[in-house]
Amino acid sequence: MNKYKKIVNCRLCNSKNLIDIISFNKLPLGNDYQKNKIKAIKAIKFPLKVKQCKNCNHFQLSISVNPNILYKTNYTYLSGIGKTFVDHFNSYYKWIKNKTNIKKKSLIVDVGSNDGSCLEKFKNKHIVCGVDPAKIPVQLANKKKIFTILSDFNQKAVKIILNKYGKADLVTSHNVLAHIDKNNEVFENIYDLLKFDGYFCFEVGYFLNVLKDNLFDTIYHEHLDYHHAIPLTKFLIKKKFSILNISTNKIQGGSLRILCKKEISPKIYNQALNFINNEKKVIYFKRKFLDNWQEKIQNNIFKLGDYVNSLNNENIIIGYGAPTKSSLLIKMSKIKNNRISLILEDNKFKVNRFLPNTGIKIVPTAKITQINPDIIIIFAWNFSKDILIKLKNYDIKNCKIIIPLPKFKIIKL
Repeated sequence: MNKYKKIVNCRLCNSKNLIDIISFNKLPLGNDYQKNKIKAIKAIKFPLKVKQCKNCNHFQLSISVNPNILYKTNYTYLSGIGKTFVDHFNSYYKWIKNKTNIKKKSLIVDVGSNDGSCLEKFKNKHIVCGVDPAKIPVQLANKKKIFTILSDFNQKAVKIILNKYGKADLVTSHNVLAHIDKNNEVFENIYDLLKFDGYFCFEVGYFLNVLKDNLFDTIYHEHLDYHHAIPLTKFLIKKKFSILNISTNKIQGGSLRILCKKEISPKIYNQALNFINNEKKVIYFKRKFLDNWQEKIQNNIFKLGDYVNSLNNENIIIGYGAPTKSSLLIKMSKIKNNRISLILEDNKFKVNRFLPNTGIKIVPTAKITQINPDIIIIFAWNFSKDILIKLKNYDIKNCKIIIPLPKFKIIKL
């Protein structure tokens, strides 16, 4: 594989019967932050298009970017930056303890473990091990004494874990499994790593929320799959996992949580079956909704561009948060070039870099005291509650806050 490859088969059922749903043309990788403004503006762009499988109804991208480009160069995302995620992992740990029989000294393995924020909740009472291909988060996790392997979740990584610890009691993963190019291999590796009667619990973005609330900015090159329960559970049964429980939560704009078990005869338990039956009634996955979806997206996000572009040039407009989604938000809203002066960011690994495509400089959040902005656009809108609390700690007067999604709104700080 060179820079990217076309995906011609469904990633869950292998059907070639794929149809186009939405196209954003070409965009740079959202995490391709550069140290040089010119390089950022010239960042390489890739097609961004979502397709639907007519056989199993799964949604996925039309291409897969080389993982070495995606994760092993400028990837700086950290789970532990926001309070929302830390709180989420606290409640997740309690939920797991309630739903499973993991005991003290059980082995917990996190796939795509990032900076170890999830495993940190388990490490005092259990044996923990993380696997992640991104260098910066892995270094941070190991500094926290959370043993983390710098690797894709491949057979080599599984062998390291088996040799060091033996089979796992629980494998977990958070908003990662939709990112993985070799998804069949990863699910098979998870199965091999687990003990019989061991648990596999994972969270992925729930595409129902994306469609219902027009959260199009969660579509980017790292997210190869856009999941909902019906095709995903068929795939899991095929991979020999029983499905015990399916639930949703609000993290990352809305996620699907699926609890599985490695059993001799895989089956779908009643609670999960009820969830699937309710999902069958949903209109959002059907053609009559999907045909008009792009128009609905544009009608909503154009409000952001129209408002910003209508402001007097003397207004100081800045962003808060440089998540992967920010490049797509700026493009789709049609904000004019140079209208956004800079972007504030809490993640120190993004600071003093430039946003791909636009070349907007990313600076430390504390710089806000030197700027006195008129408008702040919260690009990391899914963490807007946390961000608003942080902003109130600064002495900023007469500033308006824009939250672009799920619905465009303006708040006076």
